[in-house]
This record gives sequence, structure tokens and C-alpha cells, in this order.
Amino acid sequence: MKFKCKMTDSGSMRDFTNVATTVARMSKTCVIRLTQDSLYFNVADESTPMVWAKLDQNHFFMDYLVAGKSDEFNEIYMELVTAMLAKSVVSLKTAAKSVKIKLTNKQQPCLTFEIELSSISAESRLCIHDVPVTIIPQKKWSEYNEPSVEKYNISLEMPQFKHLKSVVERIKNMSPILIISANTNGVLAFKADTDTATITVHFPNLAVLQCASEDETISASIDIKKFHAFVAWEAVHPTTIRCNILNERVININLNLDDYLQIRYYIPAVAL
Repeated sequence: MKFKCKMTDSGSMRDFTNVATTVARMSKTCVIRLTQDSLYFNVADESTPMVWAKLDQNHFFMDYLVAGKSDEFNEIYMELVTAMLAKSVVSLKTAAKSVKIKLTNKQQPCLTFEIELSSISAESRLCIHDVPVTIIPQKKWSEYNEPSVEKYNISLEMPQFKHLKSVVERIKNMSPILIISANTNGVLAFKADTDTATITVHFPNLAVLQCASEDETISASIDIKKFHAFVAWEAVHPTTIRCNILNERVININLNLDDYLQIRYYIPAVAL
């Protein structure tokens, strides 16, 4: 198996770093999937997929090469510790001229980052980070597929992150459960019940992108800590945010940065 690529664009290195550091806030480990077209980050929560991030290799990388174990299975899956990944890429946002990433074998498989640092002198400085990885065998690849969800009851745009963050910060200590609901009038509501009061915040005038029902209000009750963790994706500065609700089953939030970065965040509903 072989993998190597290179990044030289400062914007791409910044976006890659933002994804890697945000993933590190979600989980201690993640699975990276390498295909001919894309690089994926897969984060699970108690074996349930939580984050699925897709980076278009044509935008992010140059000299991109992935060679799996055969032509039929021409992909690579690897698991790594997210804190080590985040620490390895932190300089890409500020001090890097370029970075080469490759799969190496240094007593064990590693994802090696060779970072060329900016310098005021003519001499270049090279910083190397080795992140140990565990190669996942092909027979287990299906465990890391993106969830297949039936058609959502409603899909609508979401408010800006600054508004979401303000609301969630205020109510996350009031109740462990957040009830998210939406209707065909483009109203998204956040509701939290406490022993002494019920707090509801409405976000009106949102564009409804899809709806399977004409009059029904669709809702799901979720762990507020998981929604609060989602707010960390503000770091990638998405151009669009879309909320999909399958009634009392799952909240799925899709974030897109133009056409080259897609993030899908899943929060399963909890029984009340």
C-alpha cells in the first residue's frame, strides 16, 4: 500500500488544519479513509457514526497518490489518535510553506508529515511528525461506511453559528435534553424543559429545502452535549448549513464549504 500527497496552498492547509483540530475535539480516535478522489474523516460515538467529513483531493492536494492492496480494493483505511494528528498539523495555519503527507513504516505504520516551515533566511526548515496508525483490513471496511438514512421528514437551512452558539451556551446547563423541531413555515425551534420552566427559542424565516409533510411539525429530542459539540464546526467557516430531521429518530446537519469540503454530523434521538 502507498499513499503520498502534498499541500502548498495556504487556504487548503488552513482548512485541513481546521478539520483535523475540530475532529480532535469530537473524539480521541478517528478513521481516515483514502480513495482516488477524496480523503475522509470518520468519527464514531459508541460505534455509531457521528462525523463524516469528505475532502476533495483535487482542491486540497497535489501529487496525490493512493495505491491499495489491489485494483479491486484500491483504498486505504487507517485509525489514529486525533490529538497526535492535531498537534502535527498545528503549524500549517501560520508557519508552513508546504507539507508532504505520506504513509510510512517506522517500526510500525505511520502517517508522516514533512512540513516545510517559512524562514526569513534562504535556508528552509523542515519539521517532521510521525503519527502512528493502525491499518484496517478490508473485511472491516463496511463498519465505517456513511450511515444510510431513509428520507428525512424535513430539511431546512440553519441560522448562523453565532446565533446557535449563543442559545446553546445559555441552555446547556439547564437540561441534558434539547428538543429540536421544525415546520413548513421555516421555523426552527430549540426547547429545553427544567423543573421550574420551559425555555423555547424560535428561529423564523428559514428556507425549507424539503418536506415530506404539509402541516406537521417534525422534532427530535437529542443529547444537548452532542449538539454543543457540533458548534465547534464553526471553525471551518461553512458556506451552507442544512438541518435534516427524521422524526424522533435522528438529526443530521450538513455543512459545506463551497464544493470541496462536506461535513455530515449525526445526532441520534433519545427516548424521553
